[in-house]
Amino acid sequence: MNKNITVTMISIGCIFLCIGTFWDLEINTLFYDPQNRIGIFLQEGWPLLLKLILTLCFALLIDQNHPFFSIPWFICGLLFSQNVITLTESSWFSFISIGAILTPLVVSIFICYKLTTEQKNKLRPYIINYLQLFFTVLIVITLFKVLWGRIRFRDMQQASQFCVWYLPCHKGGFSFPSGHTSSFACSLLYLLSTPLVQKHKLSLSIIVCTSIFLMMASRIVMGAHFLSDTAAGMMIALVIWAFYDRRWKNKISKRKHQ
Repeated sequence: MNKNITVTMISIGCIFLCIGTFWDLEINTLFYDPQNRIGIFLQEGWPLLLKLILTLCFALLIDQNHPFFSIPWFICGLLFSQNVITLTESSWFSFISIGAILTPLVVSIFICYKLTTEQKNKLRPYIINYLQLFFTVLIVITLFKVLWGRIRFRDMQQASQFCVWYLPCHKGGFSFPSGHTSSFACSLLYLLSTPLVQKHKLSLSIIVCTSIFLMMASRIVMGAHFLSDTAAGMMIALVIWAFYDRRWKNKISKRKHQ
């Protein structure tokens, strides 16, 4: 099933890249709508949910008997540093901003308090696998963003600033590839690697793929990325997930034969 998903999504991604090669700018010009509610919701809501997921993951990994037990809390602090800076720079304290900081922390503490030590130990291998996948995708995407320097559509002052996706631009932008799309895709795709969804894998696969395409469309509508940016972000996440998924399955298979 996962192999079929990979082949299908990669094929679609290649088609999108081909389309973007010729009509990236025209597509964004046609669909650009920075006031789109779904686009705003996904743009602002996904980073908040992602911070909740990461904070919860690090909180569940904390072991007070380990000499480096404070490191996860340090990483949690870094996750929210941007929100804290935004709060301190604003002239008034926004309830939304405060909620964006406190909600993930409170939820994480509550869940950690409710789960038993045995339950935490069962979850830890899956948490480590997810973090391994997420940070690999994050590093690769960040390297591409820095090396390519492609300007975002909404930051363009004139059409001459546009550059094609297959050549590094070095114009100080971070459009290529899409970070929202890649982080969203790898997080949803990871669900297909967990044993909890095997009974409903077909229906979940459809939901996962549809959701990824929705995120891709929202980034284009918001002018944050071009079609080729979102396609590249999705494909990078997909390839890395497929690599780790195969690796995880091989490990499980070896354990069963031991």
